[in-house]
Amino acid sequence: MKIWQYLKNSVLRKLIINIQRLSIGLKIFISFLILFLLIMLSINILILNYQKKSLKEQIDSNVSLILENLSKDVIDNLLFFDPLAIDEKISLAMNNPGMEYIMLTDKNGRVVGHSDKAQLGKYINLDFNRWHKADEEGIIHINLPVVSGDTYFGVLRAGISENKVEQYVEEVTKNLRNYIYILSSLFFVLTLFLSFMLSKTLIKPLQKLKNKMANIGTDKFELCENPINVLCKDILECKEIDCPAYGKERCWFIKEAKEYCRRCYNIECSECSVYKISCGDEIGYLIETFNEMVIKLKESLQELDRTTREKLKLEKSSAMAEMAMTVAHEIKNPLNAIKACTSYLKSNFQGEVLREFLSIIDRETERLNELITSFLSYARPMPLKYEKGNINNAVKDVIKLIQREIQEEKKILHAQFDNSIPEFYFDHHQLKQAVLNILVNALDATKEGDKITIKTEKSNGKIKITIKDSGTGIPEEIMDKIFEPFFTTKPTGSGLGLACVERIIRDHEGKINVRSKINEGTEFEIELPIRGD
Repeated sequence: MKIWQYLKNSVLRKLIINIQRLSIGLKIFISFLILFLLIMLSINILILNYQKKSLKEQIDSNVSLILENLSKDVIDNLLFFDPLAIDEKISLAMNNPGMEYIMLTDKNGRVVGHSDKAQLGKYINLDFNRWHKADEEGIIHINLPVVSGDTYFGVLRAGISENKVEQYVEEVTKNLRNYIYILSSLFFVLTLFLSFMLSKTLIKPLQKLKNKMANIGTDKFELCENPINVLCKDILECKEIDCPAYGKERCWFIKEAKEYCRRCYNIECSECSVYKISCGDEIGYLIETFNEMVIKLKESLQELDRTTREKLKLEKSSAMAEMAMTVAHEIKNPLNAIKACTSYLKSNFQGEVLREFLSIIDRETERLNELITSFLSYARPMPLKYEKGNINNAVKDVIKLIQREIQEEKKILHAQFDNSIPEFYFDHHQLKQAVLNILVNALDATKEGDKITIKTEKSNGKIKITIKDSGTGIPEEIMDKIFEPFFTTKPTGSGLGLACVERIIRDHEGKINVRSKINEGTEFEIELPIRGD
């Protein structure tokens, strides 16, 4: 017994494991087939059993009614003794299914009518009571008195074979059973096809989702397709063309659109009919949840990459600044000594050639001093000194510094100021230096007749300073390097101008963006927060 129980549990365990290993599509397919077979089997059994039971009850009812009528019809035949009429009526009654025999006696117990002619003339024990009895052979014997009023004329006795009734019922329901089997077979084939198609339909989006999830491991952040996506402008008949998501799919992934819907319709995306219709069923919700996860993961990795690059850039800048400060300190003293010696020689010795070479030494020494001053300024920046002021006035002051040079080089400067910008706190000196550095680069990149545009504006709670030129532009391959310290494409220069600009804007908690195309020009966009008291 224990061995059998162990084998039983072992086989059941293996069966469960094998079922668990099947694909979802195959599980759905098999489940539908099993469910169909169970339903059809139950229906077939119920229909056949009900039909058999109804037919048998009908036969029993008909037999009882026929015997009752026969017991009344034969009264006149017994009274006037008409054996031919009695035999004819008994023969007619015997045509009913299940009849084993019918016997009619007179009031003395003599058999005057019988389905078996050999029994005529015999005597039986009379019993004028109604009864029915079943014998061991499955024959039900029914005894009916032939009576009119209080007068008894004889007894009608009949035997009904249950086996014959069953055979008759089986024969009658045979065609019905065959029809049911044929229909069941047709439905089974149809169920096979529908189950296969349904499993494919259900599994197809899951298979796509599986493939997209596998792609994440290979750094491919792709959204899973959802063919039933709808647009909010179609479902809600939205006319808000200013909405960031107008005419776009998956508006629930657009941050600005979420805020727009909250403000205009006071509704969350998860409760919106557009989102619910686009998702459809649970698989659709799963797909969109996966897509949301992919977008957030992609954004997180991009932010992590940006932060990492920013950190490396800061570490590199810090190391280079420290090196620049060390080198500048070591060079500054010898340069001062060279400059002092040059001044002494100029004052105490004469000669045109000597003076010319001393002037060259003095000029180059001055240039090196300027470079060292730039190095020290970048390596040891002054802390920001915030003062409340007007950004437009600060930019105008910078323009005055280079206005003469622009005119001499016959270039065009166009300035556009937003007078609605409020006064706010910023470091006037350093911010002017940042704008000046960009304008100097713009002058170097432009030729006679080119245009330089500087514009201030207030946008989305930020201050924007845009400096654009129509010069030579910046090659795409060096765009990522222009803010690196000591990187320059000029034959002379420290390569610290844009590095200082980037540091000054970063210290102001702002952003600087650059866009450029070769032979079309460059645009620098500075974005600053409005710092209050």
